[in-house]
Amino acid sequence: MISKQLGIKLSALTLALILAGCGGGGSDGYYNNGGAGSGGNSSNPAEVQALNVTDFSLKDSNGEETETISALGAVATVKVSDGSGKPVSGAVVAFSGENMTFSTTNSSVLTNADGEASIGVTPTNANVTGPYKISATASFNNQSATQSKNISFVKTDILIDQFKAASTTLVSGGSTLLTLLVQDANGNYQNNQEVTFSASCGSFAHSSVISTSEGNISNTYYAYDASGNLCSGKQEITVTPSNSPASAQKVPVNVEAATATSVVYTSKAISIPVLGSGSSSSSQVEFTVYSNEKALPNQEVTLSLVQSPQGTSFVSLNNKANRIVKTDSNGKVLVNIYPGNIPGPVEISAMLSSGFTALSKDVTITTGRATQNSFSLSLSKNSLQNDMDGDKATLVARLADRNSNDVPDGTVVNFVAEGGKVGGACSTLNGQCSVEISTQNPRSADGRVTILAYVEGDKSYIDKNGDNTYTAGVDTLMKNIGSFFRDDNESLTYNNDIGEFKYDRIMTGTSVPCAASTFREPNIEGTCDNQLPAILRQQVIVYFADSTPTIQGLRASNSSLSFNLYGKNALTTPMPSGTSVTVAAEDATENNKSCSAELATGSNPVANIVVSSYYEYKLKDCAKGDSFKVTTTAPNGKVSNFYVNYS
Repeated sequence: MISKQLGIKLSALTLALILAGCGGGGSDGYYNNGGAGSGGNSSNPAEVQALNVTDFSLKDSNGEETETISALGAVATVKVSDGSGKPVSGAVVAFSGENMTFSTTNSSVLTNADGEASIGVTPTNANVTGPYKISATASFNNQSATQSKNISFVKTDILIDQFKAASTTLVSGGSTLLTLLVQDANGNYQNNQEVTFSASCGSFAHSSVISTSEGNISNTYYAYDASGNLCSGKQEITVTPSNSPASAQKVPVNVEAATATSVVYTSKAISIPVLGSGSSSSSQVEFTVYSNEKALPNQEVTLSLVQSPQGTSFVSLNNKANRIVKTDSNGKVLVNIYPGNIPGPVEISAMLSSGFTALSKDVTITTGRATQNSFSLSLSKNSLQNDMDGDKATLVARLADRNSNDVPDGTVVNFVAEGGKVGGACSTLNGQCSVEISTQNPRSADGRVTILAYVEGDKSYIDKNGDNTYTAGVDTLMKNIGSFFRDDNESLTYNNDIGEFKYDRIMTGTSVPCAASTFREPNIEGTCDNQLPAILRQQVIVYFADSTPTIQGLRASNSSLSFNLYGKNALTTPMPSGTSVTVAAEDATENNKSCSAELATGSNPVANIVVSSYYEYKLKDCAKGDSFKVTTTAPNGKVSNFYVNYS
């Protein structure tokens, strides 16, 4: 208990600070006494020609003169007088000093009838020690004066008293109120003092608290850490004064062991590539054990592989048996899944000793390496304007595994082209990726630009034993491929005389005959083996066509008008995609009939993907003497006309 003498000391200090904040002395002040002479010992404003600040004193909480300031604070007092030594009432005195907090909001007070001004001073930071200077500046009747005093800050050791927990036995995840008092060595309450809280396991409503009225501090302890992990067993709670670490105090609490109340599957949907896909050979799913919504560590969980495709194992490679594992510090169990060669759903059970069970969801084994018969190329348009740089088309590569599932994201497809410019590679997302092909030098003489795409993958095969795995000598390769080339002259045979791009692949197995080379899948005989891995390839033609057309076979007779329309006078390309083609009939006969032409075969405008240069128009009511005008308008605006008479 705090002594009666201590209570008197605190009351005296409190009264001193209150009086200091009011200007001290209890007088109504100069202005409230009607001006000079009202109090008999104050100077008239008109008479004050000089101002002096004297009698600068500092008193501690006992009212004793001191040169030091501790966390208990002190009262600073000065006297303001005029040039003749008479006290000046109502002067404004502003106090200042480093690391000092004063008892008025503006650090200023008024002098009383005796010319005295008093103010309370406390250290802003109670841990600061050493010599400093406090200053007082008096202002009155356009006069001012300043006086300073040397002081020292001394540290007050802070002690913890009556530290206790409202309850020392807690349920798992429970909480309790903590209370304590902050004092100095003499038993005086200490306000504005910081203390910090820590525990061997657990968390707090506030990690640090500042003492308030009469040194009181309260806080709440929770029997789980900041991450939500539950505590159990004996725990120690420590409170430490920030400026007196040696004065730390401890209180023990006992936390009952937590009981697992649920287990939850906490992974997102997972798709695992099959074995040998070229991607990661395993993946993980996660279960979390809770006790009243808090994660619970060190709990036994029985794991079972409920459903999976043939060849799948879990926990450890090749294991299919139930396993008992313990949750980690975050209450989690991570379960490894090792895929086999067959795709399909996976279901894993996690069971607690209490019988609570959770099942994995949305876990599947899928996605293998790209296969040759699932490799496709497509173009946004296939006939570009040769007589300009930068006409573009998008080339899309689409890949799938032997089960027609997407290949792993990030599968890289490479591209090389005979002319123009093509993006060198792209990386798949959801089984596809794209690059741009654009017109520029070099330009092939015939306007036909070969583009070759290739990617690591597997040959296509017939799985005769049904194990979804290629077995040499048992399963049959459908179309064996080896080294390949870019077929610039479309001869289906590698020709080094013209510098065709060639990709040599080293054989790793027994040499076997190759499939016949085709334009879409060029192949080099004598480079194939009996193994599954291969470099897959696909090839397409992009036309670099002129805007000036070449027309061949234009004729109009019987009931049709027909011609072939080319974008090269070598007759090797169609017109550029987007070229408009129209036929206008001129009826020059007087047979009371109107000759007309209607498109029957071909496209207007020229299709994005041109497959033929042949056009045919059906004629109606036409006779000899009628004529026709064929007009083409290229995408760049170039107009060309051709004429033919009906015969």
